[in-house]
Amino acid sequence: MAQAIDTFTGGVPTQNFLLFLFVIIFTFIFGSLLSLLVLKYLKERVKPAVSKTISKIVMYGIYALGLYLAFVKIINWNARASLAALGILGVAWLLPAVPLLQNIMAGFVLSLERPFKEEDIVEFNGVLCKVRNVMLRKTSLRAVDGRIIIVPNLTFITTTPIINYSKGEFIRVSLSISITADSDKEKAAEIIKKICTDSPSILPNIPEKKLSKVTKLLSIPANFFTIPKNIKNLNPRVMIKDVTKDKISLEVWFWIWDVLMKERIVSSFYKKLADEFKKEDIKFG
Repeated sequence: MAQAIDTFTGGVPTQNFLLFLFVIIFTFIFGSLLSLLVLKYLKERVKPAVSKTISKIVMYGIYALGLYLAFVKIINWNARASLAALGILGVAWLLPAVPLLQNIMAGFVLSLERPFKEEDIVEFNGVLCKVRNVMLRKTSLRAVDGRIIIVPNLTFITTTPIINYSKGEFIRVSLSISITADSDKEKAAEIIKKICTDSPSILPNIPEKKLSKVTKLLSIPANFFTIPKNIKNLNPRVMIKDVTKDKISLEVWFWIWDVLMKERIVSSFYKKLADEFKKEDIKFG
């Protein structure tokens, strides 16, 4: 057994091997603690995304330095010689590490491309979430219902794409509404448009703090197909989708700012619509 250990470590003395273990343990404890201290210090001074990024840089920097000192300076570990000595055992030892290395590389790709960052509102596998923490190997998401979802970084690159609502400016809501064939469809469309235009949460009603940003954005559209050239194009729309002898199917489009408010806005819309339809004797189909 002692000979096998000497072969793996390159004949490292016992005291050096113990020092190696101490440095490894100390590195991960010190790196994690220093990261938490940096995060706490910057919490009230900068944005969450900035503070988390800096804390991770500090943590991974400590990890890299500690591992370098432990493997290269203390035990002079030679990976090629060790694997050659271990033979098939070395290959078996490396195989479980392949997914880990893939996720770490995916983490580097995500950090460079930045498709999302901490505090972004995203949709993953049909679930609306807020990004809690983007780590080197995995990403932590908090669903709107409180669940914590841990996703290996490789998933975002190879299998399941992520929808980032924080990257966009407008979110279109599409609703299907049916009324009876004998109802006044023009009056129904008029009521729907009025409910939308009266709502402060539906465009083209723009929160004051976002007005200048939107005006600048619309002057030079970033994407012709998703961002209108004029804010007036964001007016609510009511279209006839289908007509039968029993009912008329309408499709309503309107745009909102905050995807987290979507369910509340839609609920308020339906409540007002039911009240107004009842007043005007318009029946749902």
